Amino acid sequence: MNDQQYFLTTSLSYQLKAARQELSAFRSGEAYQKLRADYETIIRSQNLTIKKLQRERDDFSFSRRKITGKWMEVLHDVHKEHEGEVRKLKKVIAELLDIVASLKKRNDELDEKRKKALSDYYEAASALEDAQGLIMKLTAQANHDYENSSLPSSKCIGRKKITNNREKTGKKKGAQPGHAHHPRKPMEPDKVVEIQAEKKLEEEPRYVPTGNVISRQVIGIRVAPLVTQYRAAEFYDKKKGRKVHAAFPEGVTDDVNYDASLKAFLFLLNSRCNVSLEKTAQFVSDITDGALSPCVGMISGLCREFSLKSKKEQDGLFKALLDAPVMHVDGTAARVNGSNKNVVVCSNGMATMYFARNNKGHAGITDTPVETFGGILIHDHEACFYSYGSDHQECMVHIERYLKDSMENEKNLTWNRKMRELIQEMIHENNQAPAEGIPEERTAAFEARYDEIVRTAAKEYEEEPPSEYYPDGYNLYKRMVKYKHNHLLFLSNPLVEPDNNLCERKARILKGKINQAISLRSFEHLTYFCECLSVLDHFATDNVKNLYQSVKSIFKRNRPDSPGTLKTTSPPEYVVALAENE
Repeated sequence: MNDQQYFLTTSLSYQLKAARQELSAFRSGEAYQKLRADYETIIRSQNLTIKKLQRERDDFSFSRRKITGKWMEVLHDVHKEHEGEVRKLKKVIAELLDIVASLKKRNDELDEKRKKALSDYYEAASALEDAQGLIMKLTAQANHDYENSSLPSSKCIGRKKITNNREKTGKKKGAQPGHAHHPRKPMEPDKVVEIQAEKKLEEEPRYVPTGNVISRQVIGIRVAPLVTQYRAAEFYDKKKGRKVHAAFPEGVTDDVNYDASLKAFLFLLNSRCNVSLEKTAQFVSDITDGALSPCVGMISGLCREFSLKSKKEQDGLFKALLDAPVMHVDGTAARVNGSNKNVVVCSNGMATMYFARNNKGHAGITDTPVETFGGILIHDHEACFYSYGSDHQECMVHIERYLKDSMENEKNLTWNRKMRELIQEMIHENNQAPAEGIPEERTAAFEARYDEIVRTAAKEYEEEPPSEYYPDGYNLYKRMVKYKHNHLLFLSNPLVEPDNNLCERKARILKGKINQAISLRSFEHLTYFCECLSVLDHFATDNVKNLYQSVKSIFKRNRPDSPGTLKTTSPPEYVVALAENE
């Protein structure tokens, strides 16, 4: 018998033994008792479950009755609300009926008003015409810029870029072939550095020295203070009981003084180069490694000192302006401590002077060359200027701008365009004319065309009167009739320019410096600055080779109010002054 048969036989014997034990238990009754006990346990469990379900049934039946009662209460409340809404709707319907009746009455009233509004139609049309005129006026004001009014370009927001009208030649940038070369000027060296030849150049026989030396320079600058100390022996005056010493040179009054070289440098940085007081002081301190730290108050006072010491140049400029046959004059505003002041600018091309004044008009002309000038004045139709000088030329560039403004706001007229084209043609011919001026026949032809255009303007304004909201074009026409001689003077006099651009450029220098680097706190400071600017402009216009040296020579002078000798009581032991390296 193999192992499989053995295991099978053993399993069957165990199953037989278990079946015999189970049969014995049934025969003895123990199995029936156990089954009955299990059945009773199940019955008790089912009874408990039934009782629990019965209680849940009873509870659910009670809840349903309660919910039903609640629903009945809700239905009763809804019914009451419905009845209230019905009453409200009936009330609203009654009110609407009343409104309909009142609307019918209101409709009758509105019909009467409509009839009245129809009668007011012509009055509304007149008001509309006035509104259109006001719109034209406001539009003209909003569109004013440097091309059609007296506004400077710097005050115009979003101004267009000024185009370059020069014709392109197609040549490359820089020096052209055949032009003389302008190299940098070599200087006497302070230090010579010999560069050793490379080993291969000395050792290899292929390289033979030529005897020439190639030299190149590197030039830099060094700024350092140069201090001159003045010393004077002190004595005691027994008779008067005080200490005395020999007089120090002019300007050596404090323990530490600055000489003309440093003053000229600080003055030009602030007044000529548009550098603020604080930045000027900081720059000098930086380039001297902190050796010099001038205060802003001293720098601000240089204007006064330069003005007082340059009275001779100012008197010469004043005389030069009076002696000229033609003079440009203009006025510009300057802000001083929150209030506007006036600056009168006078120039003849070679001499320019600025005069600070509290007011405009005749009060601003007092003590200026305009007051006693006997020649021709070129200006921008300033009414008070017509009281001075022997004759007058108005700036035709301003007239061009005003004509362009008229063209933009009176598009139905033709005289403004024709006049503007005539002015441009006259100015162009004047610029191309020889030294003796435009021929008389051409001048007569221009005057005839001028008169014809003026007649055209009169006819157009007669057919279509100007609006009271934009009378500028009509006023310009009347002005060109009244001041015809002052508009065309440049045609017959070759010394007279057709515009006042010279004064405009000079005034722009003043405005630029005030806006960028200067904060004016007193009218006296504005006066000193205008006087300084007059002398600086003279130095720059007079082809001075070295502006710095010219300004330094002014600071070297003695002040007009300084005494001949200087004696001090209780003087310091020493005085340090910065002097130039002659």
